[in-house]
Amino acid sequence: MPNPSLHLDQRFPPDELDALRRAQLALQQREALLLDLAATIPGALFRLACDEHGLWRFVYMSPGVETLFEVSPQQACNDHRALRDCILPVDLQAHDDSIRTAIATGQGWEHEYRVRTASGRVKWIQARANRSRDLNGGEVWTGLLTDVSERKHMESVLRVSEETFRTLFETVPQGVVYQDAHGQITSANQAAQRILGLTMDQLQGRSSVDPHWEAVREDGSPFPGPEHPAMQALRTGQPVKDVVMGISVPGRDRTWLMVTATPIFKQGRLAQVYASFEDITQRIRLGNELQRQATTDDLTGVANRRSLMGRLASEFERVQRHPHLTCCLLALDLDLFKGVNDTWGHAAGDAVLLHAARLMGRATRQHDLVGRTGGEEFTIVLPDTSADEACALADRLRHSIAVTPVPHAGVGISITVSIGVSLIAPGDTGIDAVLARADRALYQAKAQGRNQVRRLDPQSRTITRTLIG
Repeated sequence: MPNPSLHLDQRFPPDELDALRRAQLALQQREALLLDLAATIPGALFRLACDEHGLWRFVYMSPGVETLFEVSPQQACNDHRALRDCILPVDLQAHDDSIRTAIATGQGWEHEYRVRTASGRVKWIQARANRSRDLNGGEVWTGLLTDVSERKHMESVLRVSEETFRTLFETVPQGVVYQDAHGQITSANQAAQRILGLTMDQLQGRSSVDPHWEAVREDGSPFPGPEHPAMQALRTGQPVKDVVMGISVPGRDRTWLMVTATPIFKQGRLAQVYASFEDITQRIRLGNELQRQATTDDLTGVANRRSLMGRLASEFERVQRHPHLTCCLLALDLDLFKGVNDTWGHAAGDAVLLHAARLMGRATRQHDLVGRTGGEEFTIVLPDTSADEACALADRLRHSIAVTPVPHAGVGISITVSIGVSLIAPGDTGIDAVLARADRALYQAKAQGRNQVRRLDPQSRTITRTLIG
């Protein structure tokens, strides 16, 4: 190999040669100083340049890279993928995007990402670099890589702590329950423990799909665990608001809750969900009572006239839309009811009405509707029932009332009922036409001796006599 000093001796005079040697020594000393300084910096200094193939490569990397990545400076410089391969896959896209943005805008590059070293350690790395030009006019980036894992850990701990306690305090007196990504309860505030009737130890590890909650909807149907707001929020990543559900609480009647679930993301990942809720049991009970009062006859407990007319209108529309369906109407009137009041008093009359309503309820199906439309007048709506079936049911009910005296003041008060039957016809102009037919059949039953069932078919002026007791 040629000796550089020999060439210098041949090309320069002695005095200039001495000056050049002194300058060369000074450069070597400065380079050694810079290398020593780079080795003492907590992190890794680097220089990145674009080669003739358009690939960005490290042209310099300080020894600190071994501590950060467990990759030697030579490896980093020889293989442009050596450091990139350490980046966690979930952070890689953001890392690459940040570099592209810096190159495109010409602004400084600053980004934080996670890496996994050869020994399996995960670290947070902060990268900072600025663009400049080398002596040949090429673009280079000079920067520093540092380990910020401790800072990121402390930030995460503080953030979780602050978010948890801030949310708990902000939602008092509402209950707040935190659930992890698997739906298991990890924490709950005092209000939640009070509302749910369980201690934190009892709640820990339980989930919304636990069958012990016996959750139901407002209509009483089961509320499947996977449809719980918290589980929906975990599944969709979207908040779920103001869901009403009833649950079983130890030592109490069913408790009704208004639930809102909010997902919480950490570094872009859905990490947990918190469900906030309030006890609306009294509100639900009041609403149910108001609904009952608005739709129920106070004395007998059957539907009142308003509720019955609403149901009848609904059934009428159903038959008009689907002519193959059937629905019948029974008009009932207790025979000689005024005599009961006059002979035994109004308390006895009330007992007779209540007794008759109970027998009607026993004789009908769950989806039938019994309603009180006047003093001693009742109406029964029978969906999906033919005229013959309605007449048979009416006669069974008539017979049951006739042979079952009403116990009152130590005696049995015997009563009978007259019943008119009518079928809703697809061609009926309205529910008044159906009611009128049933009333005409009822009046005929009374006129012909009471304690009878009569039927009037649509498009017929003839009242059919059915079974007689």
